[in-house]
Amino acid sequence: MFFRTCFRPRRGLLADGVRASLAGIEVLDLLAHAPPELVWGLVARGIAVVYAIAFASLTFQVGPIAGREGVAPVAELMAAIRRDFAAPRRWLYFPGLLWLHAGDRWLRALPWLGLTAALTIVAGGPHTPLAFLLCWALYLSLDRAVVLVYPWDSLLLEAGFWAMFLPALAWAPAVAATGAPTPALAWVFRLLLFRVMFGFGKQKFAGSTRADAGFLQGFTIRQPLPTPFGWLAHRAPMWIHKAALALLFVVEVVLPLAIFVPGPASVVFALATAGLMLAIAATGNYGFFNVLTIALCGVCFDSATAVAPLELFAPSLPATTLALQALIVLHTFGALLCLPLNTWASFTWTLWPWWERVLPGALCWPIAVFRGLQPLRWLHAYGVFPPRSAPAIKMSPALEVTWDEARWHTLTPRWWPTLEGSPPRWVAPHHPRFDHAIVYEATGFHEASVLRNLTGRWDPYGHARCSGAGRLMRRVLRGELRSRLFFGDSLPAEREAPVAARVRMYMLEATTPAEQRASGAWWRRTLVGPHLPRARAEDRWLDGQPPPPELWAPEDWRWIGRSRLGLLLRRAAAGEDPHALVCLETTELTRADVDALWDEFVPMFAATDRDDWSQLPALVERVRGRWSGPQIDRFERLLGRYALLGMARCERLFVAGGLRAILGRRPAPLDVETHLHLNLLIKHVIGEGREAYEAMMRQPETAAQWLARMSLRSGWFFEAVLRPERMAHQAQKFRMLASQVEVRGWPRPSARAAKLAAWGAARVRRLWGAFAMIEFLRGEFQEEIWAETPERWPRFELCADLSLRPLAEPGETIRS
Repeated sequence: MFFRTCFRPRRGLLADGVRASLAGIEVLDLLAHAPPELVWGLVARGIAVVYAIAFASLTFQVGPIAGREGVAPVAELMAAIRRDFAAPRRWLYFPGLLWLHAGDRWLRALPWLGLTAALTIVAGGPHTPLAFLLCWALYLSLDRAVVLVYPWDSLLLEAGFWAMFLPALAWAPAVAATGAPTPALAWVFRLLLFRVMFGFGKQKFAGSTRADAGFLQGFTIRQPLPTPFGWLAHRAPMWIHKAALALLFVVEVVLPLAIFVPGPASVVFALATAGLMLAIAATGNYGFFNVLTIALCGVCFDSATAVAPLELFAPSLPATTLALQALIVLHTFGALLCLPLNTWASFTWTLWPWWERVLPGALCWPIAVFRGLQPLRWLHAYGVFPPRSAPAIKMSPALEVTWDEARWHTLTPRWWPTLEGSPPRWVAPHHPRFDHAIVYEATGFHEASVLRNLTGRWDPYGHARCSGAGRLMRRVLRGELRSRLFFGDSLPAEREAPVAARVRMYMLEATTPAEQRASGAWWRRTLVGPHLPRARAEDRWLDGQPPPPELWAPEDWRWIGRSRLGLLLRRAAAGEDPHALVCLETTELTRADVDALWDEFVPMFAATDRDDWSQLPALVERVRGRWSGPQIDRFERLLGRYALLGMARCERLFVAGGLRAILGRRPAPLDVETHLHLNLLIKHVIGEGREAYEAMMRQPETAAQWLARMSLRSGWFFEAVLRPERMAHQAQKFRMLASQVEVRGWPRPSARAAKLAAWGAARVRRLWGAFAMIEFLRGEFQEEIWAETPERWPRFELCADLSLRPLAEPGETIRS
């Protein structure tokens, strides 16, 4: 009786649990077999709603950003493309409707046309595939104007591309589609959802260690635009952050595999992903990313189409279907190729200059195919946020202006936190593109970055003389920034233009809820260093216009070869006189400029030790005192052209080592690490004088004799003399980032792991020259003359609970 009394309720509870589980499985199975027409009707309309959100968000942003009076006028960019690329190539490299007209009225009309087309899709009808085509073309066209590089931009362009091939929608109020897509097309959407979620997971967890278990504790504050709940979540106990990270691993790494098993397992993944999207939306502002991902989760509810027999190239299929199937196969192959990459490498991976060194010519064709199709934005890699735990701070650049050289006034963006009282806000699904971009400006990953070719935007104009903050500062100093989009009322419209401006870096630390209630301050604000020095409207280093090909990053070698300079490079490689080629394809460089370069500018430094940069400030002052700004610009362009012609002449000796040279097994005849190093070697030879350069061009094999004398300092010498502000800015950024990465108390890797990491780093440095520049610049431009504000970058230590806290070392001040 006793045992019966004790165990009968437990058997009842067990039976209830089994029945509940079976009922849950039945519900999941029912959801997994929803009518395909209903599923795809909802998915298509969901994508259309996101299109409407995206276009509506751009209606009032595109003019201030890319109009003729905007910060980065797209008309200037289109003119530069016409200057640098011949037709019809430029239309293939940069497709879009802005080739019809780049004026302000047409530019402002594009998002309104897109919004109208998106709403017609929501309304339904037989025209919906055509409307999807229009939405995709309009959004792709705006890529030139506002640089659509965020993960959700890429996801919308890719999902929108395939949405053009979905069946038409029934007229509202019916929500179903007129039919189901082909099984291959259904799998494209499933694979897309997998790549997004698994891409974020692999980027976040690959290479992580136990010390990274506190990742979310710092991330809730460091993320670009935290919400009030995200700001508050930072204060949650560490065990909650660790548990949330473990749950994140399950949803982003484990569950995505369930999408390949149509049925209840896929539904579980979809529901978990939707829940994660709601949690992300509660803590951070990521535009329409959450809405779009939830919409794509709907594809998991159609198991019937996913398990239907998959006929790719059956002879009985219509020609249009066969063409679509072939496109799907090509896309799937490309998706597998770029799966290991992250979001920012999506735009550059086919352009990396070392592919021809690594792969035999017969195996380079896939790279060439996807390079040719990349302008359509139909294929992307996904994944952001490295796995490393980081301190819970925000590095906030503040633009400060003065009208009297005595008092400085801070300009405050609407959404980005700048002052102690700047509240975190909810703004998504609207995407404030200026505010969101500030996080990349703060870290130095912008147009002036030496990392331009490793990660960045598709076009080569992402490599500029100054960053977006510099362009914005120039507009403010000239009194040309009339829109309230950027700084609202903090920049009085009725006042004259400021006489000077600067950008300084502040560290923001979240206050406690009690402190916030008592003082109203959301942040503790500390001045920690410079960002851009004091400038006036006439300062030429603030020039942010699209640069010509000779000023692009040397590792944008593929783009340089595609430009009008490509023919000159091929002629130089064949042995033609570089002096006869250097002024071709431009009317701005003359023979007088060439003579001044070789007879006056280069000889000026004949007695200078180019490895010694201690005299750099005096040399910069000497150059600027002798020549006008336009003449200095022409010298810079000529140096760039001569260096490119030399690279073309010597490249065959550099690439001859192939993969063996990269692996360190056999040196190349000209054994420099990367295309960047090759460029620096040629500039070193230019510094040796005209005769040395001409001898190298006659006999490229002699270039190797200069390797022992060349250093990064001597190679970068002319750049440092002509553009010191840009290089000093990058050096400061790299030191700032190092202060947050080199954490005291961080676990050291084992000897074996350290040895493997060193070997891998050495190989990577033979692929991208930017890594050598990071290490090099961290030790340069440390004199006070390069920074009006002293560098007091904070240092951090790893605590027992795996959080990171600021550390003040003896003799080191981190607060102003």
